[in-house]
Amino acid sequence: MNACQDNGVTDLDAVPEPLPVRAVDDVDTLKVLADPTRLAILRELMTGSPRDLPVRSVKELAERLGEPQTKLYRHVKQLAASGLIVVAQTRLVSGIVEQRYRTGQLSLDLEPGLLRQHATTDTTAMFTAALDAFREDIVTGLRAGRVRFDTDAPPEESYRRTIVSNGLNRVPAAKATEFRDRLAALMHEMVESEWDDDGVQINFMTVMYSPDEDQTESDSNC
Repeated sequence: MNACQDNGVTDLDAVPEPLPVRAVDDVDTLKVLADPTRLAILRELMTGSPRDLPVRSVKELAERLGEPQTKLYRHVKQLAASGLIVVAQTRLVSGIVEQRYRTGQLSLDLEPGLLRQHATTDTTAMFTAALDAFREDIVTGLRAGRVRFDTDAPPEESYRRTIVSNGLNRVPAAKATEFRDRLAALMHEMVESEWDDDGVQINFMTVMYSPDEDQTESDSNC
């Protein structure tokens, strides 16, 4: 038996495997994802090999995220209530039962219909939190010298050349559709590619949108 079984409450092997993809199709789950602290907890638990996902207590999460432990209890409770994280192990620590958590899914898929219907504070908060978290990852990597923009990498390491593009163009609607479909297919391929423990990590966040110009014009006239 392992140490957690000796302390006797939950065996990790008895916990259901995480869902490959969780479809976010309800407002309550969207609200949970709209908080930067909860999103940071979820990202921490979803980072790693699908065969060896992190299992963390609130204390361990606080140490990893640099947050006060007392601040995280409410957020962890909300994530667990939504099923986004699950109790994977429990153990006795100084006579108190300590719960340790694992992600409930390997990836999230936001239903477009939900976003169209509830494009309000919760949606904008969720996107803001996700963009801020990705920006922080890049900035931290730059400061540590782990993110490179140089072009001196040898051909066999060309994957290390970071790609950043921010632009605007006007193209026929058919061409915009083609770009969108090709980009969506590439993103799907990257997400669905089999995890290779001996491979290299890639971080990506891709956004392409075509604004409703009539709506933008009427908003600016408000």
